[in-house]
Amino acid sequence: MLKTRKRIIIAAAVVIAILAIAIAQAIGKRSAPAAATDTVPSVVEFAPDDLTTVSRRTLSETLPLTGSLRAVTQAAVKSKVAGSALNVMVREGDSVKTGQILAKIDARDYVARAEQTRGQMAAMAGQLDIAKQTLDNNRVLVEKGFISKNAFDTAQSQYQIARANLDAAKAALASSNLSLDDTVVRSPLDGQIASRSVEPGEKLAVDTKLFDVVDLRTLELEAPVPVGEIGRVRIGQPIQIAFDGIDTPIQGAITRINPAAQAGSRSIMVYVQVANPSGTLRVGMFGTGTISVGSRQNVLVVPATAIRTDGTRHSVYALVDGKLVEQPVQTGATGDADGDTWTEIVGGPLALGQQIVKNNLGSLRIGSTVHVVQPAQPAQPGQTAPQAASVPGASSAR
Repeated sequence: MLKTRKRIIIAAAVVIAILAIAIAQAIGKRSAPAAATDTVPSVVEFAPDDLTTVSRRTLSETLPLTGSLRAVTQAAVKSKVAGSALNVMVREGDSVKTGQILAKIDARDYVARAEQTRGQMAAMAGQLDIAKQTLDNNRVLVEKGFISKNAFDTAQSQYQIARANLDAAKAALASSNLSLDDTVVRSPLDGQIASRSVEPGEKLAVDTKLFDVVDLRTLELEAPVPVGEIGRVRIGQPIQIAFDGIDTPIQGAITRINPAAQAGSRSIMVYVQVANPSGTLRVGMFGTGTISVGSRQNVLVVPATAIRTDGTRHSVYALVDGKLVEQPVQTGATGDADGDTWTEIVGGPLALGQQIVKNNLGSLRIGSTVHVVQPAQPAQPGQTAPQAASVPGASSAR
């Protein structure tokens, strides 16, 4: 029995050894083609437009601004008296002039009050006339000694009371007439109706909002600026603003800077005044512009699109002896020059005139041989366009 177990164990060990040798040979066969493939040099292809050179330029440093338009002059028209809206004469988008009637409120109650106050004033005026005649008569009588001085003083007091009552009646009539005038709602400025919140027949309370009127001739862009950049912004700085749907940028200038930072964003609002004589701009439109805040003279630069960023690390793909190399760089200011955006290089191995990859094309294989593919020439009539030659193992960047 013991011998039989030993034979089984020996047979199992032999089988396991044979399997291990077979697996090792299979792995070796698979890795051999892979190793052979790795020995094939990789080639990355670029079009001429994919490459550029490190150069020196004078950068115009700019600060981007993005915000929405608001009217410099606008007004919320509210009801000054309570009542029912009778006529509403305008709607959103209508142009209005200063003093133009926008709506009318039922004025019957205010007409009655004015008439009542006018009657009271007439009565007060009659009482004042009587008091004045009495005072004049008593003055003569007191001089002749027919009445006492106390009687004259009483007549004089009654005259003063009658005059005060008349003055109060005049003030009440003026107030009634003012309320009567307020039943006609007028525009406080030249502009356009931006919103209408009233319909005929509605009951209105005092201080109910009826309309928003905006003057579109002068607008301002309200835009946030980071607190760290606000020291470079000055009142009067010009700015060109691009708006969606407007073909040409609009010229403006910074007119105001908010003295306090916004609590949530830690930014400071600046206001750019924009002339709008043709009325093409509208309140609420978003605009994007840039402010020129300085310049960098004759600095080493690369296109801003060439910079690769990984956290705080910056790098570019450069060509060294025909090979692709990723070179770390230290960047400075970013600005405009010759219609493009460039980034200043303040540290790193890049040299003036060195070729680099112009755009961030993602991760490329370091050490690859660079092959520049020239654009195909158009075939002449009667000729067949040549076939592009392929490079074994090449990885195209385009």
